Amino acid sequence: MGRVGSRERRQGGQALMEFALVIPIFLVMLIGMVDVGRAVWANNALANAAREGARHAIVHGGSKSNLCPVGPPGPLTVIPAASSTCPHPSPSKDSIRTVVRQFLVGAGDEVAVTVCYGTGCSGDTDAIGATNERGTPVTVQVSSRVSTIVGTLLHLGTFDLDATSTMLVNH
Repeated sequence: MGRVGSRERRQGGQALMEFALVIPIFLVMLIGMVDVGRAVWANNALANAAREGARHAIVHGGSKSNLCPVGPPGPLTVIPAASSTCPHPSPSKDSIRTVVRQFLVGAGDEVAVTVCYGTGCSGDTDAIGATNERGTPVTVQVSSRVSTIVGTLLHLGTFDLDATSTMLVNH
C-alpha cells in the first residue's frame, strides 16, 4: 500500500513540473497574439485616418465655391481670413492634420502626419507649382510606432507602421 501512495505523489509532482514548464510559453504566445491583434488594429486605424485626411483635402480644394480651402492656393482660390468657422485657411494644411488625428484611436505612439500636393511630392514638401486646384494629387502619409507587451518583456522592440493615401482634388 505504501508504494501506490508514493506513485500518486510522484505523478502529481510530474504534472506540476510539466505545468510550470508549459505555462510561460503558453502565456507568451497568448500575449503575443494580443500584441499582433493590436498592431493590426493600429494599422487599420492609420489607413483609415490617412484616407479620411486625403478625402478632407480633396473636398476642400481651391474652387470658388469653397468657403474654407486648404493646401497651397492656386489662381482660383479665394483665401478667407482665419475665423472660428475656418481656423486654418489655405495655404495651411493643419485642418487636414486635425482630421487625421481625429481618426487615430488606437494608432500607437509617436504619430507623424505629412501632407503634400502634386505628383512626385514627398513628406510635407509640395511638388513645384502644385496647387489645391481640381485634378491635383494629394498624398497623406501617417506613421506610428506600436509598442508590444512581449517586445517590452523580451527586449524585441516595437512595430513601426505606415499608411499612405493619395487622391485627386475634385472640388
